[in-house]
Order: sequence, then C-alpha cells, then structure tokens
Amino acid sequence: MRNLSLATIFAAASGFVVMWIASWALDAQLGYNYFLAFWGLFFAATGLIDGITQETTRAVAASRETKVRGTANPWKLGAAVGAVLAAVVLAAGFAGMGRIVPSHPGTATALLAFGLLSYAFQAVLSGILSGAGLWNRYAGLVALDSGVRLVLAVVVWAFGGGLVEFLVITVIGALSWALILALAPVRVTLDVDRATFVRRVASAMVASGASAALITGFPTAASAAFPAATSGAAVAAINNAVMLTRAPVLVPLQRFQSVLVVRFVEHRGRVYRALAAPVAAILGVGLVGFAAAWLVGPWILRVAYKPELFVDGLTLGLLTFASAFMGMLMITGVAVLALERHAFYVAGWLAATATAFAVLFLAPWGVTTTVVAALFAGPIVGALVHLAGLTR
Repeated sequence: MRNLSLATIFAAASGFVVMWIASWALDAQLGYNYFLAFWGLFFAATGLIDGITQETTRAVAASRETKVRGTANPWKLGAAVGAVLAAVVLAAGFAGMGRIVPSHPGTATALLAFGLLSYAFQAVLSGILSGAGLWNRYAGLVALDSGVRLVLAVVVWAFGGGLVEFLVITVIGALSWALILALAPVRVTLDVDRATFVRRVASAMVASGASAALITGFPTAASAAFPAATSGAAVAAINNAVMLTRAPVLVPLQRFQSVLVVRFVEHRGRVYRALAAPVAAILGVGLVGFAAAWLVGPWILRVAYKPELFVDGLTLGLLTFASAFMGMLMITGVAVLALERHAFYVAGWLAATATAFAVLFLAPWGVTTTVVAALFAGPIVGALVHLAGLTR
C-alpha cells in the first residue's frame, strides 16, 4: 500500500509538470487551448471506460471474499468496449475533431481512437490487480502510466516539439498495461456470470462517464458555456486553474478508488463508519488546500506561468475546496457501488453532472463565479442521492 501511495503522489505531481511544460511550450491562446481540449476529451473518455475498472475490482474482491466463481471474462468485455469506442471515434472524429483540434484533426482523431482502445485493456488490468490485492503491481502500473508522459514531455520541450507531440504524450501512457502484464501475468475469477457482469459494467460506465464529463470534461464545457471568451486566453486561464487545483486532490483519490471499493466490500455491515473517515479526510485536505491555494497560488502562477493564465488567490482557494467536494462525491459513489446499489450510483453521478452543467449554462453570472458555483452545486446534489441509496 505504501508503494501505491507513492505512485499516486507521483502521478499527481507528474500531471502538474506535464501541464506546466505544455503551457510554456505551446502558444496560450491556440496551442495550449487545443492541448487542454484534447487532454480533457481523452481523459473524459477514459473516465467512461473506468467503469470497467470499478466493477471488475468489486467482482474480483467479492469472489475472494465469498469464494463464488462466476463465468465472466473481463478481458473479452474490455476488448469489445475498446473496439466500439475506437470505431465511434473514427466515425465521428473526422467530422467533429476540427472543433477541438482544428490544426490537426486527423492526427488527433487517430491518436484518440488508439489511446481509448489501449486504455480499455489498462482499465481491465487495473481492476484485476486492485480486486486481487496486488497493490505493488497496481502501483507500478500507475507510476509507469504517469512517468512515460512526464519523461516524454521533458524530451519534447527540450527538442522544441509542438502540439502534435503533446497529443502523442497524452495517449501514450495507455500502453502501460502491456508491459506490466507481460512481466507478471495474473489470473483471477469474478463472482458473476457474463450477462450480469456486462449489465453491471454498463451501469458503472454510465456513472463513470457522467463523472468524467463533470471532472475531466468540465473545462471543455466551460468553453462551450462562454463562447465569447474562447477567442482569447480568459477561458484558458480558468480552465488551467480548474485542472491545477483538482490534480492534488482528485488524482490520488482516483487511483485509490479501487482501495475504497475493497474497503467497503469488506465492511458492508458498517458502511457509514467505513465512509466517515475517507470523507472527513478529503474535506480536511480541501480546507488545507483552500488556505494554501489562496496564499501561495497567485505567486506560483506569476512565477511559473504566462501572465495571461493568472487567476486570483480567492478563486484558486475556492476551486481547490470544490475539488474536495468532488472527492466526497467520488467516495459516496464508490460506497453505493460496493454495496451493489448500482441504480443509486448511476443516479447520483447523473444528478451531479446535470446540476453542475445547468448552473454552468444557465446562471447569469460571470465565468469565474459560475464555474465555482457549478463545481460546488453538482457534487453536493450527487452525494445526497448516493447517501439516499445507502439508507435504503
């Protein structure tokens, strides 16, 4: 578990560094905007695929606990999901990618399709390793995925690479599963049959897709909600701030979701007690992050980023605290999933996403106030739905 903790810290830090390098290597108004849009699209799509990880983790952990051995095969389902998503991307990307990466739509589409196909297998392996309690191997997967991006970002910047190279960097980590699996093959069983597993993965993917739209895809939605600002660097600044303030809180928590699934599966009869500690911890981290971002954040932006990406301290603090509320929503979601309350799991994430986007597109305020309000309102509503599921 110690190695997984170190790996998640490394993943969060490397994400910071990659975005920082890209902000200097690319033009803020065009190249960096396109990079952020593609980065957000890729990781929003991988968030959809993460439903496979969550349900595979639950099924493998439950099989270990109950000794029930079902017939489901996560690798076959992962291959099917990856192939379908790659086909959808290829069919739709050449028509729509021009709005996201107008300078290189064909390259971006091909890279996105490849990355999602590979990530489907990575999601399966993540679930297997987590459910089986193979935390050191899972830590290696997490570290390799992030480390490849970090190393290549430094190399690309040093040799004067441009947008295309950073698009490659975005998806290249999705190949990490192949090396980890080749070095140490693993066999497990799930506690359900194929039909049940497919149905539950579909539910988990709906919820994880909604969460990905809310977490990773939010900057793209903010650009769509304020189209008048997309011609300049204003939206790039707030999007950059959202991503920077989320990374310290949500990247480690996303990697630890599988640990929480196992925790809640093992404490089914005391789920509220099991839920209290991680929720309190994430909100405590948010409070500390609020103070740190308010006090130190503006100085960091002035020193480390271009002037057009500056955001004031209070906004940085509120965005950091909002990330903790997003983390709370992730934890309550994992709890209802672990207890097999799949309907409430999906409903909570859909409610959170719908609420946040309604505020984003309908509120009459400026971009900063609207973004902050949306990022608080959505998680609160979604967590209440999840808690309603636990009471039942």
